[in-house]
Amino acid sequence: MTTDITNILGRKFPEKVFNRVLKPYKGIHNSTIAGTRVGTAYQPTYVSRKTKRFFDSVEALLDVLPLRNGMSISFHHALRNGDNIVLPIVEALASYGINNITLATTALFPVHTPLIEFIQSGVIGRIEGSVNGPLGNAISREEVKVPTILRSHGGRTRAVQEGSLPVDVTFIAASACDFIGNLTGMIGKNAFGSLGYPLETDSLYANIVVGVTDTVINEPLVHVSIPSSRVDYVLEVDKIGDPEKIASGSLGRKPSPQRLGIAETVVQVMEHSGYLNDGFNWQAGAGGMSLAASQYLKELMADKNIHGGYIFGGIATNSVKMLEEGLFTAIYDAQSFDLGAIESLHRNENHVEISIDHAYNPFNKACIALNTDFTVLGATEIDLNFNVNVNTFSNGLLNSGIGGHQDAARAKVSMIVVPVARKVPSILDSVTTVSTPGDSIDLIITDGGIALNPHPTPKRLRIEKRLRKAKLNLRTINELKEESHSIVSPISPEFTSDITTLVEYRDGTYLDVIYSITD
Repeated sequence: MTTDITNILGRKFPEKVFNRVLKPYKGIHNSTIAGTRVGTAYQPTYVSRKTKRFFDSVEALLDVLPLRNGMSISFHHALRNGDNIVLPIVEALASYGINNITLATTALFPVHTPLIEFIQSGVIGRIEGSVNGPLGNAISREEVKVPTILRSHGGRTRAVQEGSLPVDVTFIAASACDFIGNLTGMIGKNAFGSLGYPLETDSLYANIVVGVTDTVINEPLVHVSIPSSRVDYVLEVDKIGDPEKIASGSLGRKPSPQRLGIAETVVQVMEHSGYLNDGFNWQAGAGGMSLAASQYLKELMADKNIHGGYIFGGIATNSVKMLEEGLFTAIYDAQSFDLGAIESLHRNENHVEISIDHAYNPFNKACIALNTDFTVLGATEIDLNFNVNVNTFSNGLLNSGIGGHQDAARAKVSMIVVPVARKVPSILDSVTTVSTPGDSIDLIITDGGIALNPHPTPKRLRIEKRLRKAKLNLRTINELKEESHSIVSPISPEFTSDITTLVEYRDGTYLDVIYSITD
């Protein structure tokens, strides 16, 4: 009989799930890791000029790969809802009779909904990566039964490097590849920008690396993201995807007046926090409130003659404009979110491609997230202990992955922006699912006021004093909860006893589990 364990957040779950022993989350300052990074074996044969490395059909490629049942394959999601790589590869593997595959993608989107068929048929036996949209809904309703593990971007990088998420074959979409096998996302007919996800993870740690491209050029690449020395094979296809569909979901959505007010408050908090000084570093985003906050920040910086260090994170045109106008020295780009960012990455030497490992891995030697001064993040729910839910709706339905939420929250000043209420309250006694632990969140900024994390630290006490002096609208989290519930009543999700999904923290410990819902 499996023993139950309880983590520091009070979340209780079985010690063993999906044949995996779970370590309980112990807090942001109690993360440890042992061992060394795994490595990949040398190829058994010498690669010569006569070695066939380029293929123009999936079937011809699969004929040379060491396919087996239970293998692990990975993909990156730089093309997001415009991806045209995952489904054809999985379909081809199914035609070869391969089953029980572990799908180790960085993220899946609505475009990948047809994977449900391959889960039902047994081709896919496990998912370890972010799940967004209908596929997550189907997992929650047990329309498909597939063990699923959610990790943050940095947590995934750590898992691949330490060996808890081994990858047999990675298929890396690249918008261009030269005759040698060097890969990039910056040029080509379907350029998508940064190759940050596989850059220092899958391309280095997968047993076999396959570049997948629709543009092979007969001259050497100038901007090489992943060198040919890591690439075993190249598959040329008709179209890797549609970059215009990168901006899916909340990306680029025009904010309402309510959300514009929240964005303006964010910049007021930054201004009076004591940390908005020359050289400050900013985690940007491409959602509506982040775009609005960037505009307000731009105006403030120009007015106060403040010059920033780097802009970091998922990069959109608004960040590019701030760089070009001299407000920041550099952009560190792990994922390009629109065509303006893609073009800038190619032409501007101060717009720098970086890896997700460099950005977010909690156990590398200097992850950028820890050196960032401000980050602004969204939420589905927040509770009285500042725990954040971004994975499930309040009815328990799995709808989103973690993304970089846990990782970005490790900035010096981490802020959650959310309306007090939507169709349901945003602030609860306890969140439905813990995606990011409250000990990493400093402030919650709403249309009803600003709440500081009630667990004091010297930094938080300094910020509180400064915000009170500036006469900003400080409220307690309990006051915001009461306001939230006065607008709309909370709902009570109904769960079965079946665990569908694990929520892992970036250090490999576990925050929560997600049960199937009864509807």
